[in-house]
Amino acid sequence: MAVQYFHCTDGVDLVLDRTGRDVRSKRDRRLWASRVAEKIMAAIPPGVDWSEWVVSVQDRRGAQVEVVPFPEAALREAA
Repeated sequence: MAVQYFHCTDGVDLVLDRTGRDVRSKRDRRLWASRVAEKIMAAIPPGVDWSEWVVSVQDRRGAQVEVVPFPEAALREAA
């Protein structure tokens, strides 16, 4: 297992994950990234343009492991 951090950003605003999560596989990493994005979107009132938002997954050293765009369904709802 490797602890990875799931930070969310649109290139301007940033939501930091200070806790991290043990991730076992690429599939688990993408699933958790989608969950994090959905939690952020649920916490903000409707009407936000999420099209530029991504989850930047980083390891303990701060190296970027993967970038996962916010879910497609949310992008359609914002349009």
